[in-house]
Amino acid sequence: MTFEPALRDALELAGVQASASQIDDFRRHFELLTRWNARMNLTAIRKPAEVARRHFGESAFLHRALPEAASFVDVGSGAGFPGLPLATLRPEARVTLLESKGRKAAFLREASRGIPNACVAHCRLRDWRGRAEWAVLRAVAPASVLEDLPERVERVAILGTDRPPDGAFRDWKGRAMRPSRSGRLWTAARRARSRCFT
Repeated sequence: MTFEPALRDALELAGVQASASQIDDFRRHFELLTRWNARMNLTAIRKPAEVARRHFGESAFLHRALPEAASFVDVGSGAGFPGLPLATLRPEARVTLLESKGRKAAFLREASRGIPNACVAHCRLRDWRGRAEWAVLRAVAPASVLEDLPERVERVAILGTDRPPDGAFRDWKGRAMRPSRSGRLWTAARRARSRCFT
C-alpha cells in the first residue's frame, strides 16, 4: 500500500479527520523523511504503510486523546514524531520540537517550514529554558528525562509500551493505541509539592 491511502486508513483508525491541507503537510513530511533517511538514520521504519500507521497514526491518536492545551514540547523529537503531526492537527497550539542531535535538529527545521506554530530547540532538555503545559515523548527512555521535566511542564504523555516509573509524575493512566499493535499511551500529572507549616 502506498503512503496516502495508508495514512487515511491510520487517521480513520485513530478517529481523526484531517483537512486537505493537513494531508498535504503529512505527505510533505513523509517525502522529506524518505529523502533524508537515505543519508542518515532518522527512523528504522521505512515501508510507507508502516510509516503511515506507526508514526503518523500514533501521533494522530495522541492528538485525539489529549485535552486542549496551549503548548507542548516534544522531547527527543528526532524525525518529528509526535510533535510535527500534533502541530499540524492543532494549529492553535505552540509545539516545541526539542532535539539535542544537530543533524536531526536540521531535519526538523526543514520539516517544520510552513508550520508556523512549530519551532525547533536544538539542545538537551536540561538546557531548555522554555515551559509547556504538556511534554510528549516517543522512542525516548522515560527514566532518562522525567526528572528534568517537573520545572518545565505540568503533564506528560508517553507513547510506549511499559508503564513509566513513578517519581516527579505519578498516577499513570494507560490506554491502548488503536493504530498500534502493542503500544500504549501513558499520561500523568506533575506530583503536587507538599507544604510545610510551622
